[in-house]
Amino acid sequence: MLKIGVQLPGRFGDAGDYLADARALDAAGADSLWLDDGPSDPWLLLAGIAAVTGRARLVAPLRTPDGDVPADVALRMSTLDRLSRGRLVLRLIECSTPRALSSTMGRVRECGAWPVVLEWPGGAQEGAARLCQGMIGPEGPATSWGSAFASISQSRGAGAQPPAPFEGWARIPSPEGREHWRQMLGDYEAAGATGVIVRADPRLVDILRNADEDEDRSDLTLAQG
Repeated sequence: MLKIGVQLPGRFGDAGDYLADARALDAAGADSLWLDDGPSDPWLLLAGIAAVTGRARLVAPLRTPDGDVPADVALRMSTLDRLSRGRLVLRLIECSTPRALSSTMGRVRECGAWPVVLEWPGGAQEGAARLCQGMIGPEGPATSWGSAFASISQSRGAGAQPPAPFEGWARIPSPEGREHWRQMLGDYEAAGATGVIVRADPRLVDILRNADEDEDRSDLTLAQG
């Protein structure tokens, strides 16, 4: 079964509504909550989300263009992992060169054993896949996503040792309804994805809770919708 990641906005209006949405998505069965880029401090937002959720993994964006992880960022990672009771996942962005990626991964391992998911890095994807625990594939339809991601799986399985578990994530549009939702999940699962990332949508809580039903439950919506 595909893992469902929900991308939360990096800005919010009412803090109570924002945290209530995170709590509702966690209770509805979302595997992970990902933060969009925004003007707010992602570590503070995720600390608040950690306090009101108990199951979903919390994916924090980590920018390391030069491969360095400053001491204050390492402290935030450790603190958030403790607050969330081991639910921290790191999403590497702007880590474009193999040397920077290798340096970042070494520094992360010094700080803690957290899963790392890498944004699609372009031409260095094969080498990058051997260092990370997951990758967000290129945007596009399921067929093109699957074709692009096939080389990743092949490169990871080319060594003498069996490859460690690896997560392949695909970004998908907001569902137009339950039938559209089921079709998208089926397409990406057939393409080899292990998870999909969808933006938070007012109807998403209902769809996650009742994916196999056709009855509309518009009363189950996000507070910010």
